[in-house]
Amino acid sequence: MKNKINVVINGQVISLTSEESAEHMQKVSLYVDKKIGELKEKNLSAVVDERVRTVLVALNIADDYFKIRDRHTALDVDNQTLIKDIARLKEENAAMADQIPKLQAELAKVSTEFEDFLHSFDSRGIGKEEIVDNDIVQLSLLDKIPREA
Repeated sequence: MKNKINVVINGQVISLTSEESAEHMQKVSLYVDKKIGELKEKNLSAVVDERVRTVLVALNIADDYFKIRDRHTALDVDNQTLIKDIARLKEENAAMADQIPKLQAELAKVSTEFEDFLHSFDSRGIGKEEIVDNDIVQLSLLDKIPREA
């Protein structure tokens, strides 16, 4: 459906017809009018004729477009890098998650071995607290042994 509106650009009423919405056409028209106003603020009217001013406005708009396009391209590259990083991190996470059951089994085995070790002392009448206290004393004594340089 074609939309038809009247807009004011550079003090002139212009009729526009487009497939775009009236809001979009108004927004674009205001942008062009703003760019013409920026050029007018530089007082080029006395120095430059109307055709050159029109080309300068077009160049300013094209400059804005290319800056935005370049920024969009840079953001797209950043986005692709982040997508690759996410995929890599998901793979690393899955690999680590696969190791959890193995590590839990290994921990259970070592815990059982340690408990068996402690029970062997219980059968000789030595309590767990004495073993732990004695080991702590031995470890603290090791810190006091002079080391060769």
